[in-house]
Amino acid sequence: MELIVRAIPAAGGAAEAGGSSGAAAAVDERLRIEDEDGGYRITIGKRSYHVDAARLREGLYSLRIDGAQHEVAVRRREDGSYWVSGAHGAAAVTAADPLEHLAAQGAGAKGGRRRRRVTAYMPGRVVTLLVGEGEVVAAGQGVLVLEAMKMQNEIQAEHDGTVARILVQPGQSVDGGDPLFELE
Repeated sequence: MELIVRAIPAAGGAAEAGGSSGAAAAVDERLRIEDEDGGYRITIGKRSYHVDAARLREGLYSLRIDGAQHEVAVRRREDGSYWVSGAHGAAAVTAADPLEHLAAQGAGAKGGRRRRRVTAYMPGRVVTLLVGEGEVVAAGQGVLVLEAMKMQNEIQAEHDGTVARILVQPGQSVDGGDPLFELE
């Protein structure tokens, strides 16, 4: 199977480490998945990995990537993309058939500029709000910090826009799928 994937990385825990939360660029890469020795050979761009995968429960997976163990949370979002997070960071990920991807580029598709509700990708607690309602944000700019699985993750704007509504407060617990904010 071959796909084109786009990952928009989160700040990767910069909020917990006190690091910078600079905007992360979206990256399109070709992804190939092939059966191999009871697992999979995953090739992303020019990098290749042997992966064994096991579903622990809905939205949580255990992966052995070239012998190293990882737990990854995956949540489908309203726009059809996926929020993927683990100990090494988080990203919004979309996948498309290579022909569909080419057609979208040819048509000049730029992604949604409509109002979009951003939801929690897993249960957690809101640590802090980084912007207020009505503020203009750039793609990749942090909107709030969510603590999940003992990690603080900066939830970022996926496109330039205005924060229309913030639907949570610092200290508030949220479940996976609960709305956090609306961006238009």
